[in-house]
Amino acid sequence: MYTLNIKTRILAFVVFFELVAYSSIQLFNNYVYKQELVELKAQEIEQIFRVGSEKINSLSLMMERNAIHLAETGERLYNMKKSGIVSDTFLTQQYKNILIENFTNFPEAIGGGIWYEPFVYDRAKQYFGPYAYKSDEAIKFTWDLSVPSYDYHTMDWYQIASKNNWGQKQQTHKPILWTPPYVDDAATFSLMMTVDAVMFDKNKQPIGISTVDWSLENIAAFIEQLQVTHNSFPFLIHAQSKQLISYPDSLTNIEDDSSKPSWFPNLITPLEADELLTLTDIKINGVYYNIYYTLTKSGFIFGSLSPVSDLEKEINEITLLTLIVGSIIGTVFIAIILIFMRYLFSPFDRVLDLIKASIGHDKDNNNLVTVQSIDYKKLNEFTPIVNALNEVYQQVNSYISDISFNNLRLKKSKLEIKSLNEKLETKVKLRTEQLKLKTQEAQDSLAHLKNTQQQLVEQEKHASLGRLVAGVSHEINTPLGISITAVTCLEDDINFINDKLETQSLKKSEFDKTYKRIIESAKMLHENLNRTSELVASFKQVAVDQSLDDFRQFDLVDYLKNNLRTIRPKVHQAGHTLSFNHQDAQVQLFSNPGAISLVISNIIDNALEHGLQDIKDGLITVAINVKVEDIEIVITDNGIGMSCEIVDLIFDPFFTTTRNVGNSGLGMHIVYNLITQQLHGNIECTSEPEQGARFIITLPHGLHQ
Repeated sequence: MYTLNIKTRILAFVVFFELVAYSSIQLFNNYVYKQELVELKAQEIEQIFRVGSEKINSLSLMMERNAIHLAETGERLYNMKKSGIVSDTFLTQQYKNILIENFTNFPEAIGGGIWYEPFVYDRAKQYFGPYAYKSDEAIKFTWDLSVPSYDYHTMDWYQIASKNNWGQKQQTHKPILWTPPYVDDAATFSLMMTVDAVMFDKNKQPIGISTVDWSLENIAAFIEQLQVTHNSFPFLIHAQSKQLISYPDSLTNIEDDSSKPSWFPNLITPLEADELLTLTDIKINGVYYNIYYTLTKSGFIFGSLSPVSDLEKEINEITLLTLIVGSIIGTVFIAIILIFMRYLFSPFDRVLDLIKASIGHDKDNNNLVTVQSIDYKKLNEFTPIVNALNEVYQQVNSYISDISFNNLRLKKSKLEIKSLNEKLETKVKLRTEQLKLKTQEAQDSLAHLKNTQQQLVEQEKHASLGRLVAGVSHEINTPLGISITAVTCLEDDINFINDKLETQSLKKSEFDKTYKRIIESAKMLHENLNRTSELVASFKQVAVDQSLDDFRQFDLVDYLKNNLRTIRPKVHQAGHTLSFNHQDAQVQLFSNPGAISLVISNIIDNALEHGLQDIKDGLITVAINVKVEDIEIVITDNGIGMSCEIVDLIFDPFFTTTRNVGNSGLGMHIVYNLITQQLHGNIECTSEPEQGARFIITLPHGLHQ
């Protein structure tokens, strides 16, 4: 392994120290500069937004004041009209002069008017609404909007006053109402907002409104001039109507292809007026932006989209310049260190050369190292080192002699070890052969065990089938006995009628009575023969399924009905009840029905023999639960239950609590193997003493054929 010499390590340490120190200084400078720049930029942005908000608020306030002035003028002229002190011609001219003069001296508005309720100003006039608007930098007056075809009383900008109860809830001298942004389709055809001031008569009853129209295009143009950064994009939103008034065209193709930006809902949440907020790292068209926004007192959201790269650009430029200058300084410093190290370590290099020359190899044996004393005559800091090294060399020569002697002994030991290894290999081969024989014997035993297990399964199937035959035969005896009795009664009644007919002594009452008994006997005979037929059919299907190991598609609900029909006699004979619950009319399953039948039969037999042995009027319930991924068959009883220790061992082979009466303890083990290995399912058992037992069988909906 190569090891760096002292000079290289010292030089590497110096270079590493310089890089660490330089990097630390760079990171510190970058952090400090970035913090200062961010703070200054934040102050600059806050000042820009303060200017924009004050501009918007100032214009809004001017619009409201102008609307109030027109409302007061409209009330004054209305009172003059009602007093009759001046002519209508004079008043009409006054409306024109006042509106033209007002909007000539108020260039921030694009128009406005004084609008009265129907027949309020003049009982002969439904519409009285003088209007003035800006056209080609001149103010024009018109009565064109006081006509039925325009019907200003139905316009949204007019009805906003009446729908808000004429602003009477406002605690102000003149109620003020603002419309949402809309496009003026009557005169200016521009995006605008209208401020309404309500006019009242001397009895404080509303007589109309005065309006001032504010073109949003001018304020949008002003907003676009406020640049937060070089590549920023200002925007303007009306908060109440959630309308985008000004938004850059270059950013309209946003990432979610909707009518509004994806970040739009974050801006229209409840805000405090004049509070500057920020959304960071918003991706628009592949570029990350910081969004600065504030809510003005007049109800506008004024904001700006600023690329994150604009803020980082200046920092990156300064960092790059610092990096270049620092790299040059570092390179010069390293060159100086190299020259200094070369001069400083020249005596050390000479001593190192003498030490290398003092170490060599024996001419006869190249593997044998020899050392010679060093002849160093100078007196400096290396002299004590050389003297100590010569003493070490003397000890090394002594050690070399000892090593040579020990090497001879080691070679002899290696020969002995080689001989022992050869004997060990022979023993390993012998043990390997013996291990193969033992492995073969174990495999033969495993095959025999599997064969025995299969025989036990077959025996369990035949035993289950035998128990099934016994139960069905007992159940069939009952309907057959009833049928024989019914046939005997039927024969007696027929013979009775025949005798009466031969002697011609048959009465109508005797015939009716005998006819009813014949009908009842035939009905009883038909029902019990059908019952016997159903039992035989169910027994036949279950017996065939238990004798086959074929997988097929079948209806689990119908199959379990037939299977439980053959088991129910045994349960009833023991004085218990067997119940079958299912939610679905049909449950299609691809599986081995014979194995399922054997599993359910074994579990019910186990419940009868162990769980319900000392229980009267016991209940065994079989239920089907259909789930998305599998099907559950749940078998429960209300027997004596089991302890936790028995539940943990119930599926183990040869485990039984009644071995003294001849049970082998293989029934539940065979059930477990059938479900997990043949049906590819799972079975769980839960029970507590005196709480009955619950078996949950989980089967897949189907297997690959």
